[in-house]
Amino acid sequence: MLDFSYLSDQNGSKPSVVLSDKKIQLLEQAFIDLKQKTGIIIDAYGRCRIYPNHQRILINLLQKHHDNEIQKLVM
Repeated sequence: MLDFSYLSDQNGSKPSVVLSDKKIQLLEQAFIDLKQKTGIIIDAYGRCRIYPNHQRILINLLQKHHDNEIQKLVM
């Protein structure tokens, strides 16, 4: 499971997006591209934080994919 908490619920106790292992596999290449571009590593099974600027880079990388499932995640 991977959760994104930057844009969380009102009190910040719940993530805004939670991704299952199947969805994480769809994002794997974007995570690799983010690492190559910024040095930031996203560990889907650990605890990591990325800053809003890195989130924007990740979203831009994901928007380049033509997979419908990925597009649903970034819309």
